[in-house]
Amino acid sequence: MTFVPLLVVVLASTATAGDVPRSGYFGAGINLEPLAVGPMQAFSGGRTAVGISLQASLQVDLGARWAFRLPLEVGVGGSGDATFSEVGVTPGLLYRWRDDASQRWVPYLGGGVKLGAAGAGRELLGLPLVTTVQSLDLDFDDDGDSESDPNFESRLGAFPEVWAGVEWHPNRWFALNLGAAYTYVRVLGRNVHLLHERVGVRFSL
Repeated sequence: MTFVPLLVVVLASTATAGDVPRSGYFGAGINLEPLAVGPMQAFSGGRTAVGISLQASLQVDLGARWAFRLPLEVGVGGSGDATFSEVGVTPGLLYRWRDDASQRWVPYLGGGVKLGAAGAGRELLGLPLVTTVQSLDLDFDDDGDSESDPNFESRLGAFPEVWAGVEWHPNRWFALNLGAAYTYVRVLGRNVHLLHERVGVRFSL
């Protein structure tokens, strides 16, 4: 992914919005979001798993409107063999419709590539359940003993993700981030569509 640093430089050099400074109390454009939480839904095989998603992220302004975002997240949902879980870090870029340093509501849109692990129960995937443990099982979802659940399939990979939301800034050092994210994952040849809605607190320098 050697094109990413080049893309960042190009965007930073072209991301201007008049005399609007970067975000933050000192205009440094460094934003820390220690916690964002909200519901998660995974859709696959005509079934749905509902759960919770937690996220922490760092966002660095590349200009008045463009920013580099690095969230770390974990999510889990469902019950029985219709479960879904994920953990990953998602470097990406976002664009904010920002025209004023004191702007209260700032909508944004962006995306990145999630690097991490995802897993789904065979019932969620619409696949028949396995009744016997196979001799060769490469899953990494061990539950404490020496055997893994044959009805939970997991994988490592890179998954595309898009973001949309709005930031509410009562002042220049604090904000609430109301955001949604969509992630596309393939598990055992089946499509899994993952939707998060989160509310996060943000502190900006």
